[in-house]
Amino acid sequence: MDSVSVPVSTEGFKSAMRRFATGVCIVTTEADGTIHGFTVNAFTSVSAEPPQVLVCVNRAATAHPLISAAGRFCVNILGVDQRALAERFSGGDKTTRFAGLDYRIGPAGSPILPGVLAYFDCTLAEEYSAGTHTIFVGNVIEAGDRAGSPLGYYDRGYHDFHLE
Repeated sequence: MDSVSVPVSTEGFKSAMRRFATGVCIVTTEADGTIHGFTVNAFTSVSAEPPQVLVCVNRAATAHPLISAAGRFCVNILGVDQRALAERFSGGDKTTRFAGLDYRIGPAGSPILPGVLAYFDCTLAEEYSAGTHTIFVGNVIEAGDRAGSPLGYYDRGYHDFHLE
């Protein structure tokens, strides 16, 4: 098996991480009467008892301090049919990301996006500093899901991880 060895540098690390396929999520929160959301792929479950998940957020991101201040967040897992939504929440005008979306506010207080493959509405349990990011651990207050295939992300692009 041929492999390329790269030094442990930021670019080398990023290059190697591009070989890890992930799902695509939008993390939402509400702080001071304003809703916020952004696309992430650094998400995983932590515990089933009690139900907990985590998301990693760059401290330089606009939404980073909002999760701490709000004490809540929702992870919305996207289906393959929601690529446009992933792109909408990953760049552009942050003030129009929710425009025209028929979202609802979950019991923890964060927006739950319409038609997502699954969602986890959370209250903030713990925060851990790690490098340039903060690991936010959430207690899941409500979760929901629908049938469908996930939107995938691999090697800087969106992919159809069609499951049969």
